[in-house]
Amino acid sequence: MRTVSLDYRDTLELLQWKLITYIRLNYALTSNITYKSKFVNTTETAVIFNFMEFSEAYKTTFINPDIEGYQLKFIEFIKPVFYDFIKEVKYGGHGFHIILKYRGESFEKRFTVLSDEYESLER
Repeated sequence: MRTVSLDYRDTLELLQWKLITYIRLNYALTSNITYKSKFVNTTETAVIFNFMEFSEAYKTTFINPDIEGYQLKFIEFIKPVFYDFIKEVKYGGHGFHIILKYRGESFEKRFTVLSDEYESLER
């Protein structure tokens, strides 16, 4: 039997859908982001989150006091989507480049997700 591998570019829509769905399932986020499709943009080179799409009240309460801390917490919060994505498309692993934009500045983080890491997290 021949195994067909998917090109990452062919899976961008799936990853975008998974990220938006994950956000919609979180009440605190979904009630404070007006345009989810403007909040997250999945491209061939990066996954970009635009924190300016948060409501002013949310930014004042959660982001402005400690932007760096919030960015790190947000990445940890969103990582399960990447693990699920890797498992669903049956990749052994993939490196992700995350860009978080806020007030004209960008915070960038790179990490690799391996499918066996996901397996060990499930146990």
